[in-house]
Amino acid sequence: MCKFCGTVIQERTVDYGPEWRAFTPEQRERKSRVGAPPTPTIHDLGLTTTIDWKNRDYSGKSLSGMSAIRAKKLRILQRKFRIRSASEKRMVQILSKVNRVINKMRLPQKVQEEACIILRKLMETKLLRGKVIDNYIAAAIYLACRFQKVPRTLDETAKYVGVPRKDVALSYRKLLQLLGKSPPPAKPVDYVPRLVSKLKLPPHIQTKAAEILNYMVKNGLSSGKGPLGIAAASVYLASVFLDEKRTQKEVADAANVTEVTVRNRYKEFVDNFCIVVRL
Repeated sequence: MCKFCGTVIQERTVDYGPEWRAFTPEQRERKSRVGAPPTPTIHDLGLTTTIDWKNRDYSGKSLSGMSAIRAKKLRILQRKFRIRSASEKRMVQILSKVNRVINKMRLPQKVQEEACIILRKLMETKLLRGKVIDNYIAAAIYLACRFQKVPRTLDETAKYVGVPRKDVALSYRKLLQLLGKSPPPAKPVDYVPRLVSKLKLPPHIQTKAAEILNYMVKNGLSSGKGPLGIAAASVYLASVFLDEKRTQKEVADAANVTEVTVRNRYKEFVDNFCIVVRL
């Protein structure tokens, strides 16, 4: 109903949540009568039965000798039946590597699921062959970051996967052609929180850097320039303004750009702001 006039907007709505309440994770697990939802991060979407490796029954008691042997045999059979063909085995290997890289990069689950969906589409083509698999894995993770607006660079993704940046860039362009859609352009302001955290700067530096960036974007002074370099220069300028200064080299290293890039963007900022900075 409307909270201002009291008009009933909709009634008899269906509640898709559980009819029970839980106040702790243990209660939620004990009361739940269903398994986890389908997930693209597992080759069979997580819909098959999983037999726990612990030799205990439903009440928590340890299994006896014959029951433990039977449970072990069932686990072996279940593993065999989960992966029936060579294509499924290949998908298991690819998704396992994606999950390892995602964990190393400390990326959120939404990026992991997006990358796995992209690679599943690739599996339907003949692009994933031979040594190019790692290139496409890196490209899919980077593209998933772009789609989900998680600030990561192509260089960083290539480094974690262990492949040359040039090869990843080529695979990324092929991915865009295959999917037929492009991610939204990266915004410099998205990189600011990460840079501030890396440089161990206080939160008000992030606020000031965002204000500088918003002014630059409004006046069209950021067009045609790399978002990471602009973000690094804004953080450096904000640190100078608020007397929490870091050197240009420290900021450049945190942003993984050259010191010259930070210096050039910084000079452009100062010239356009008509500011005299006393270092």
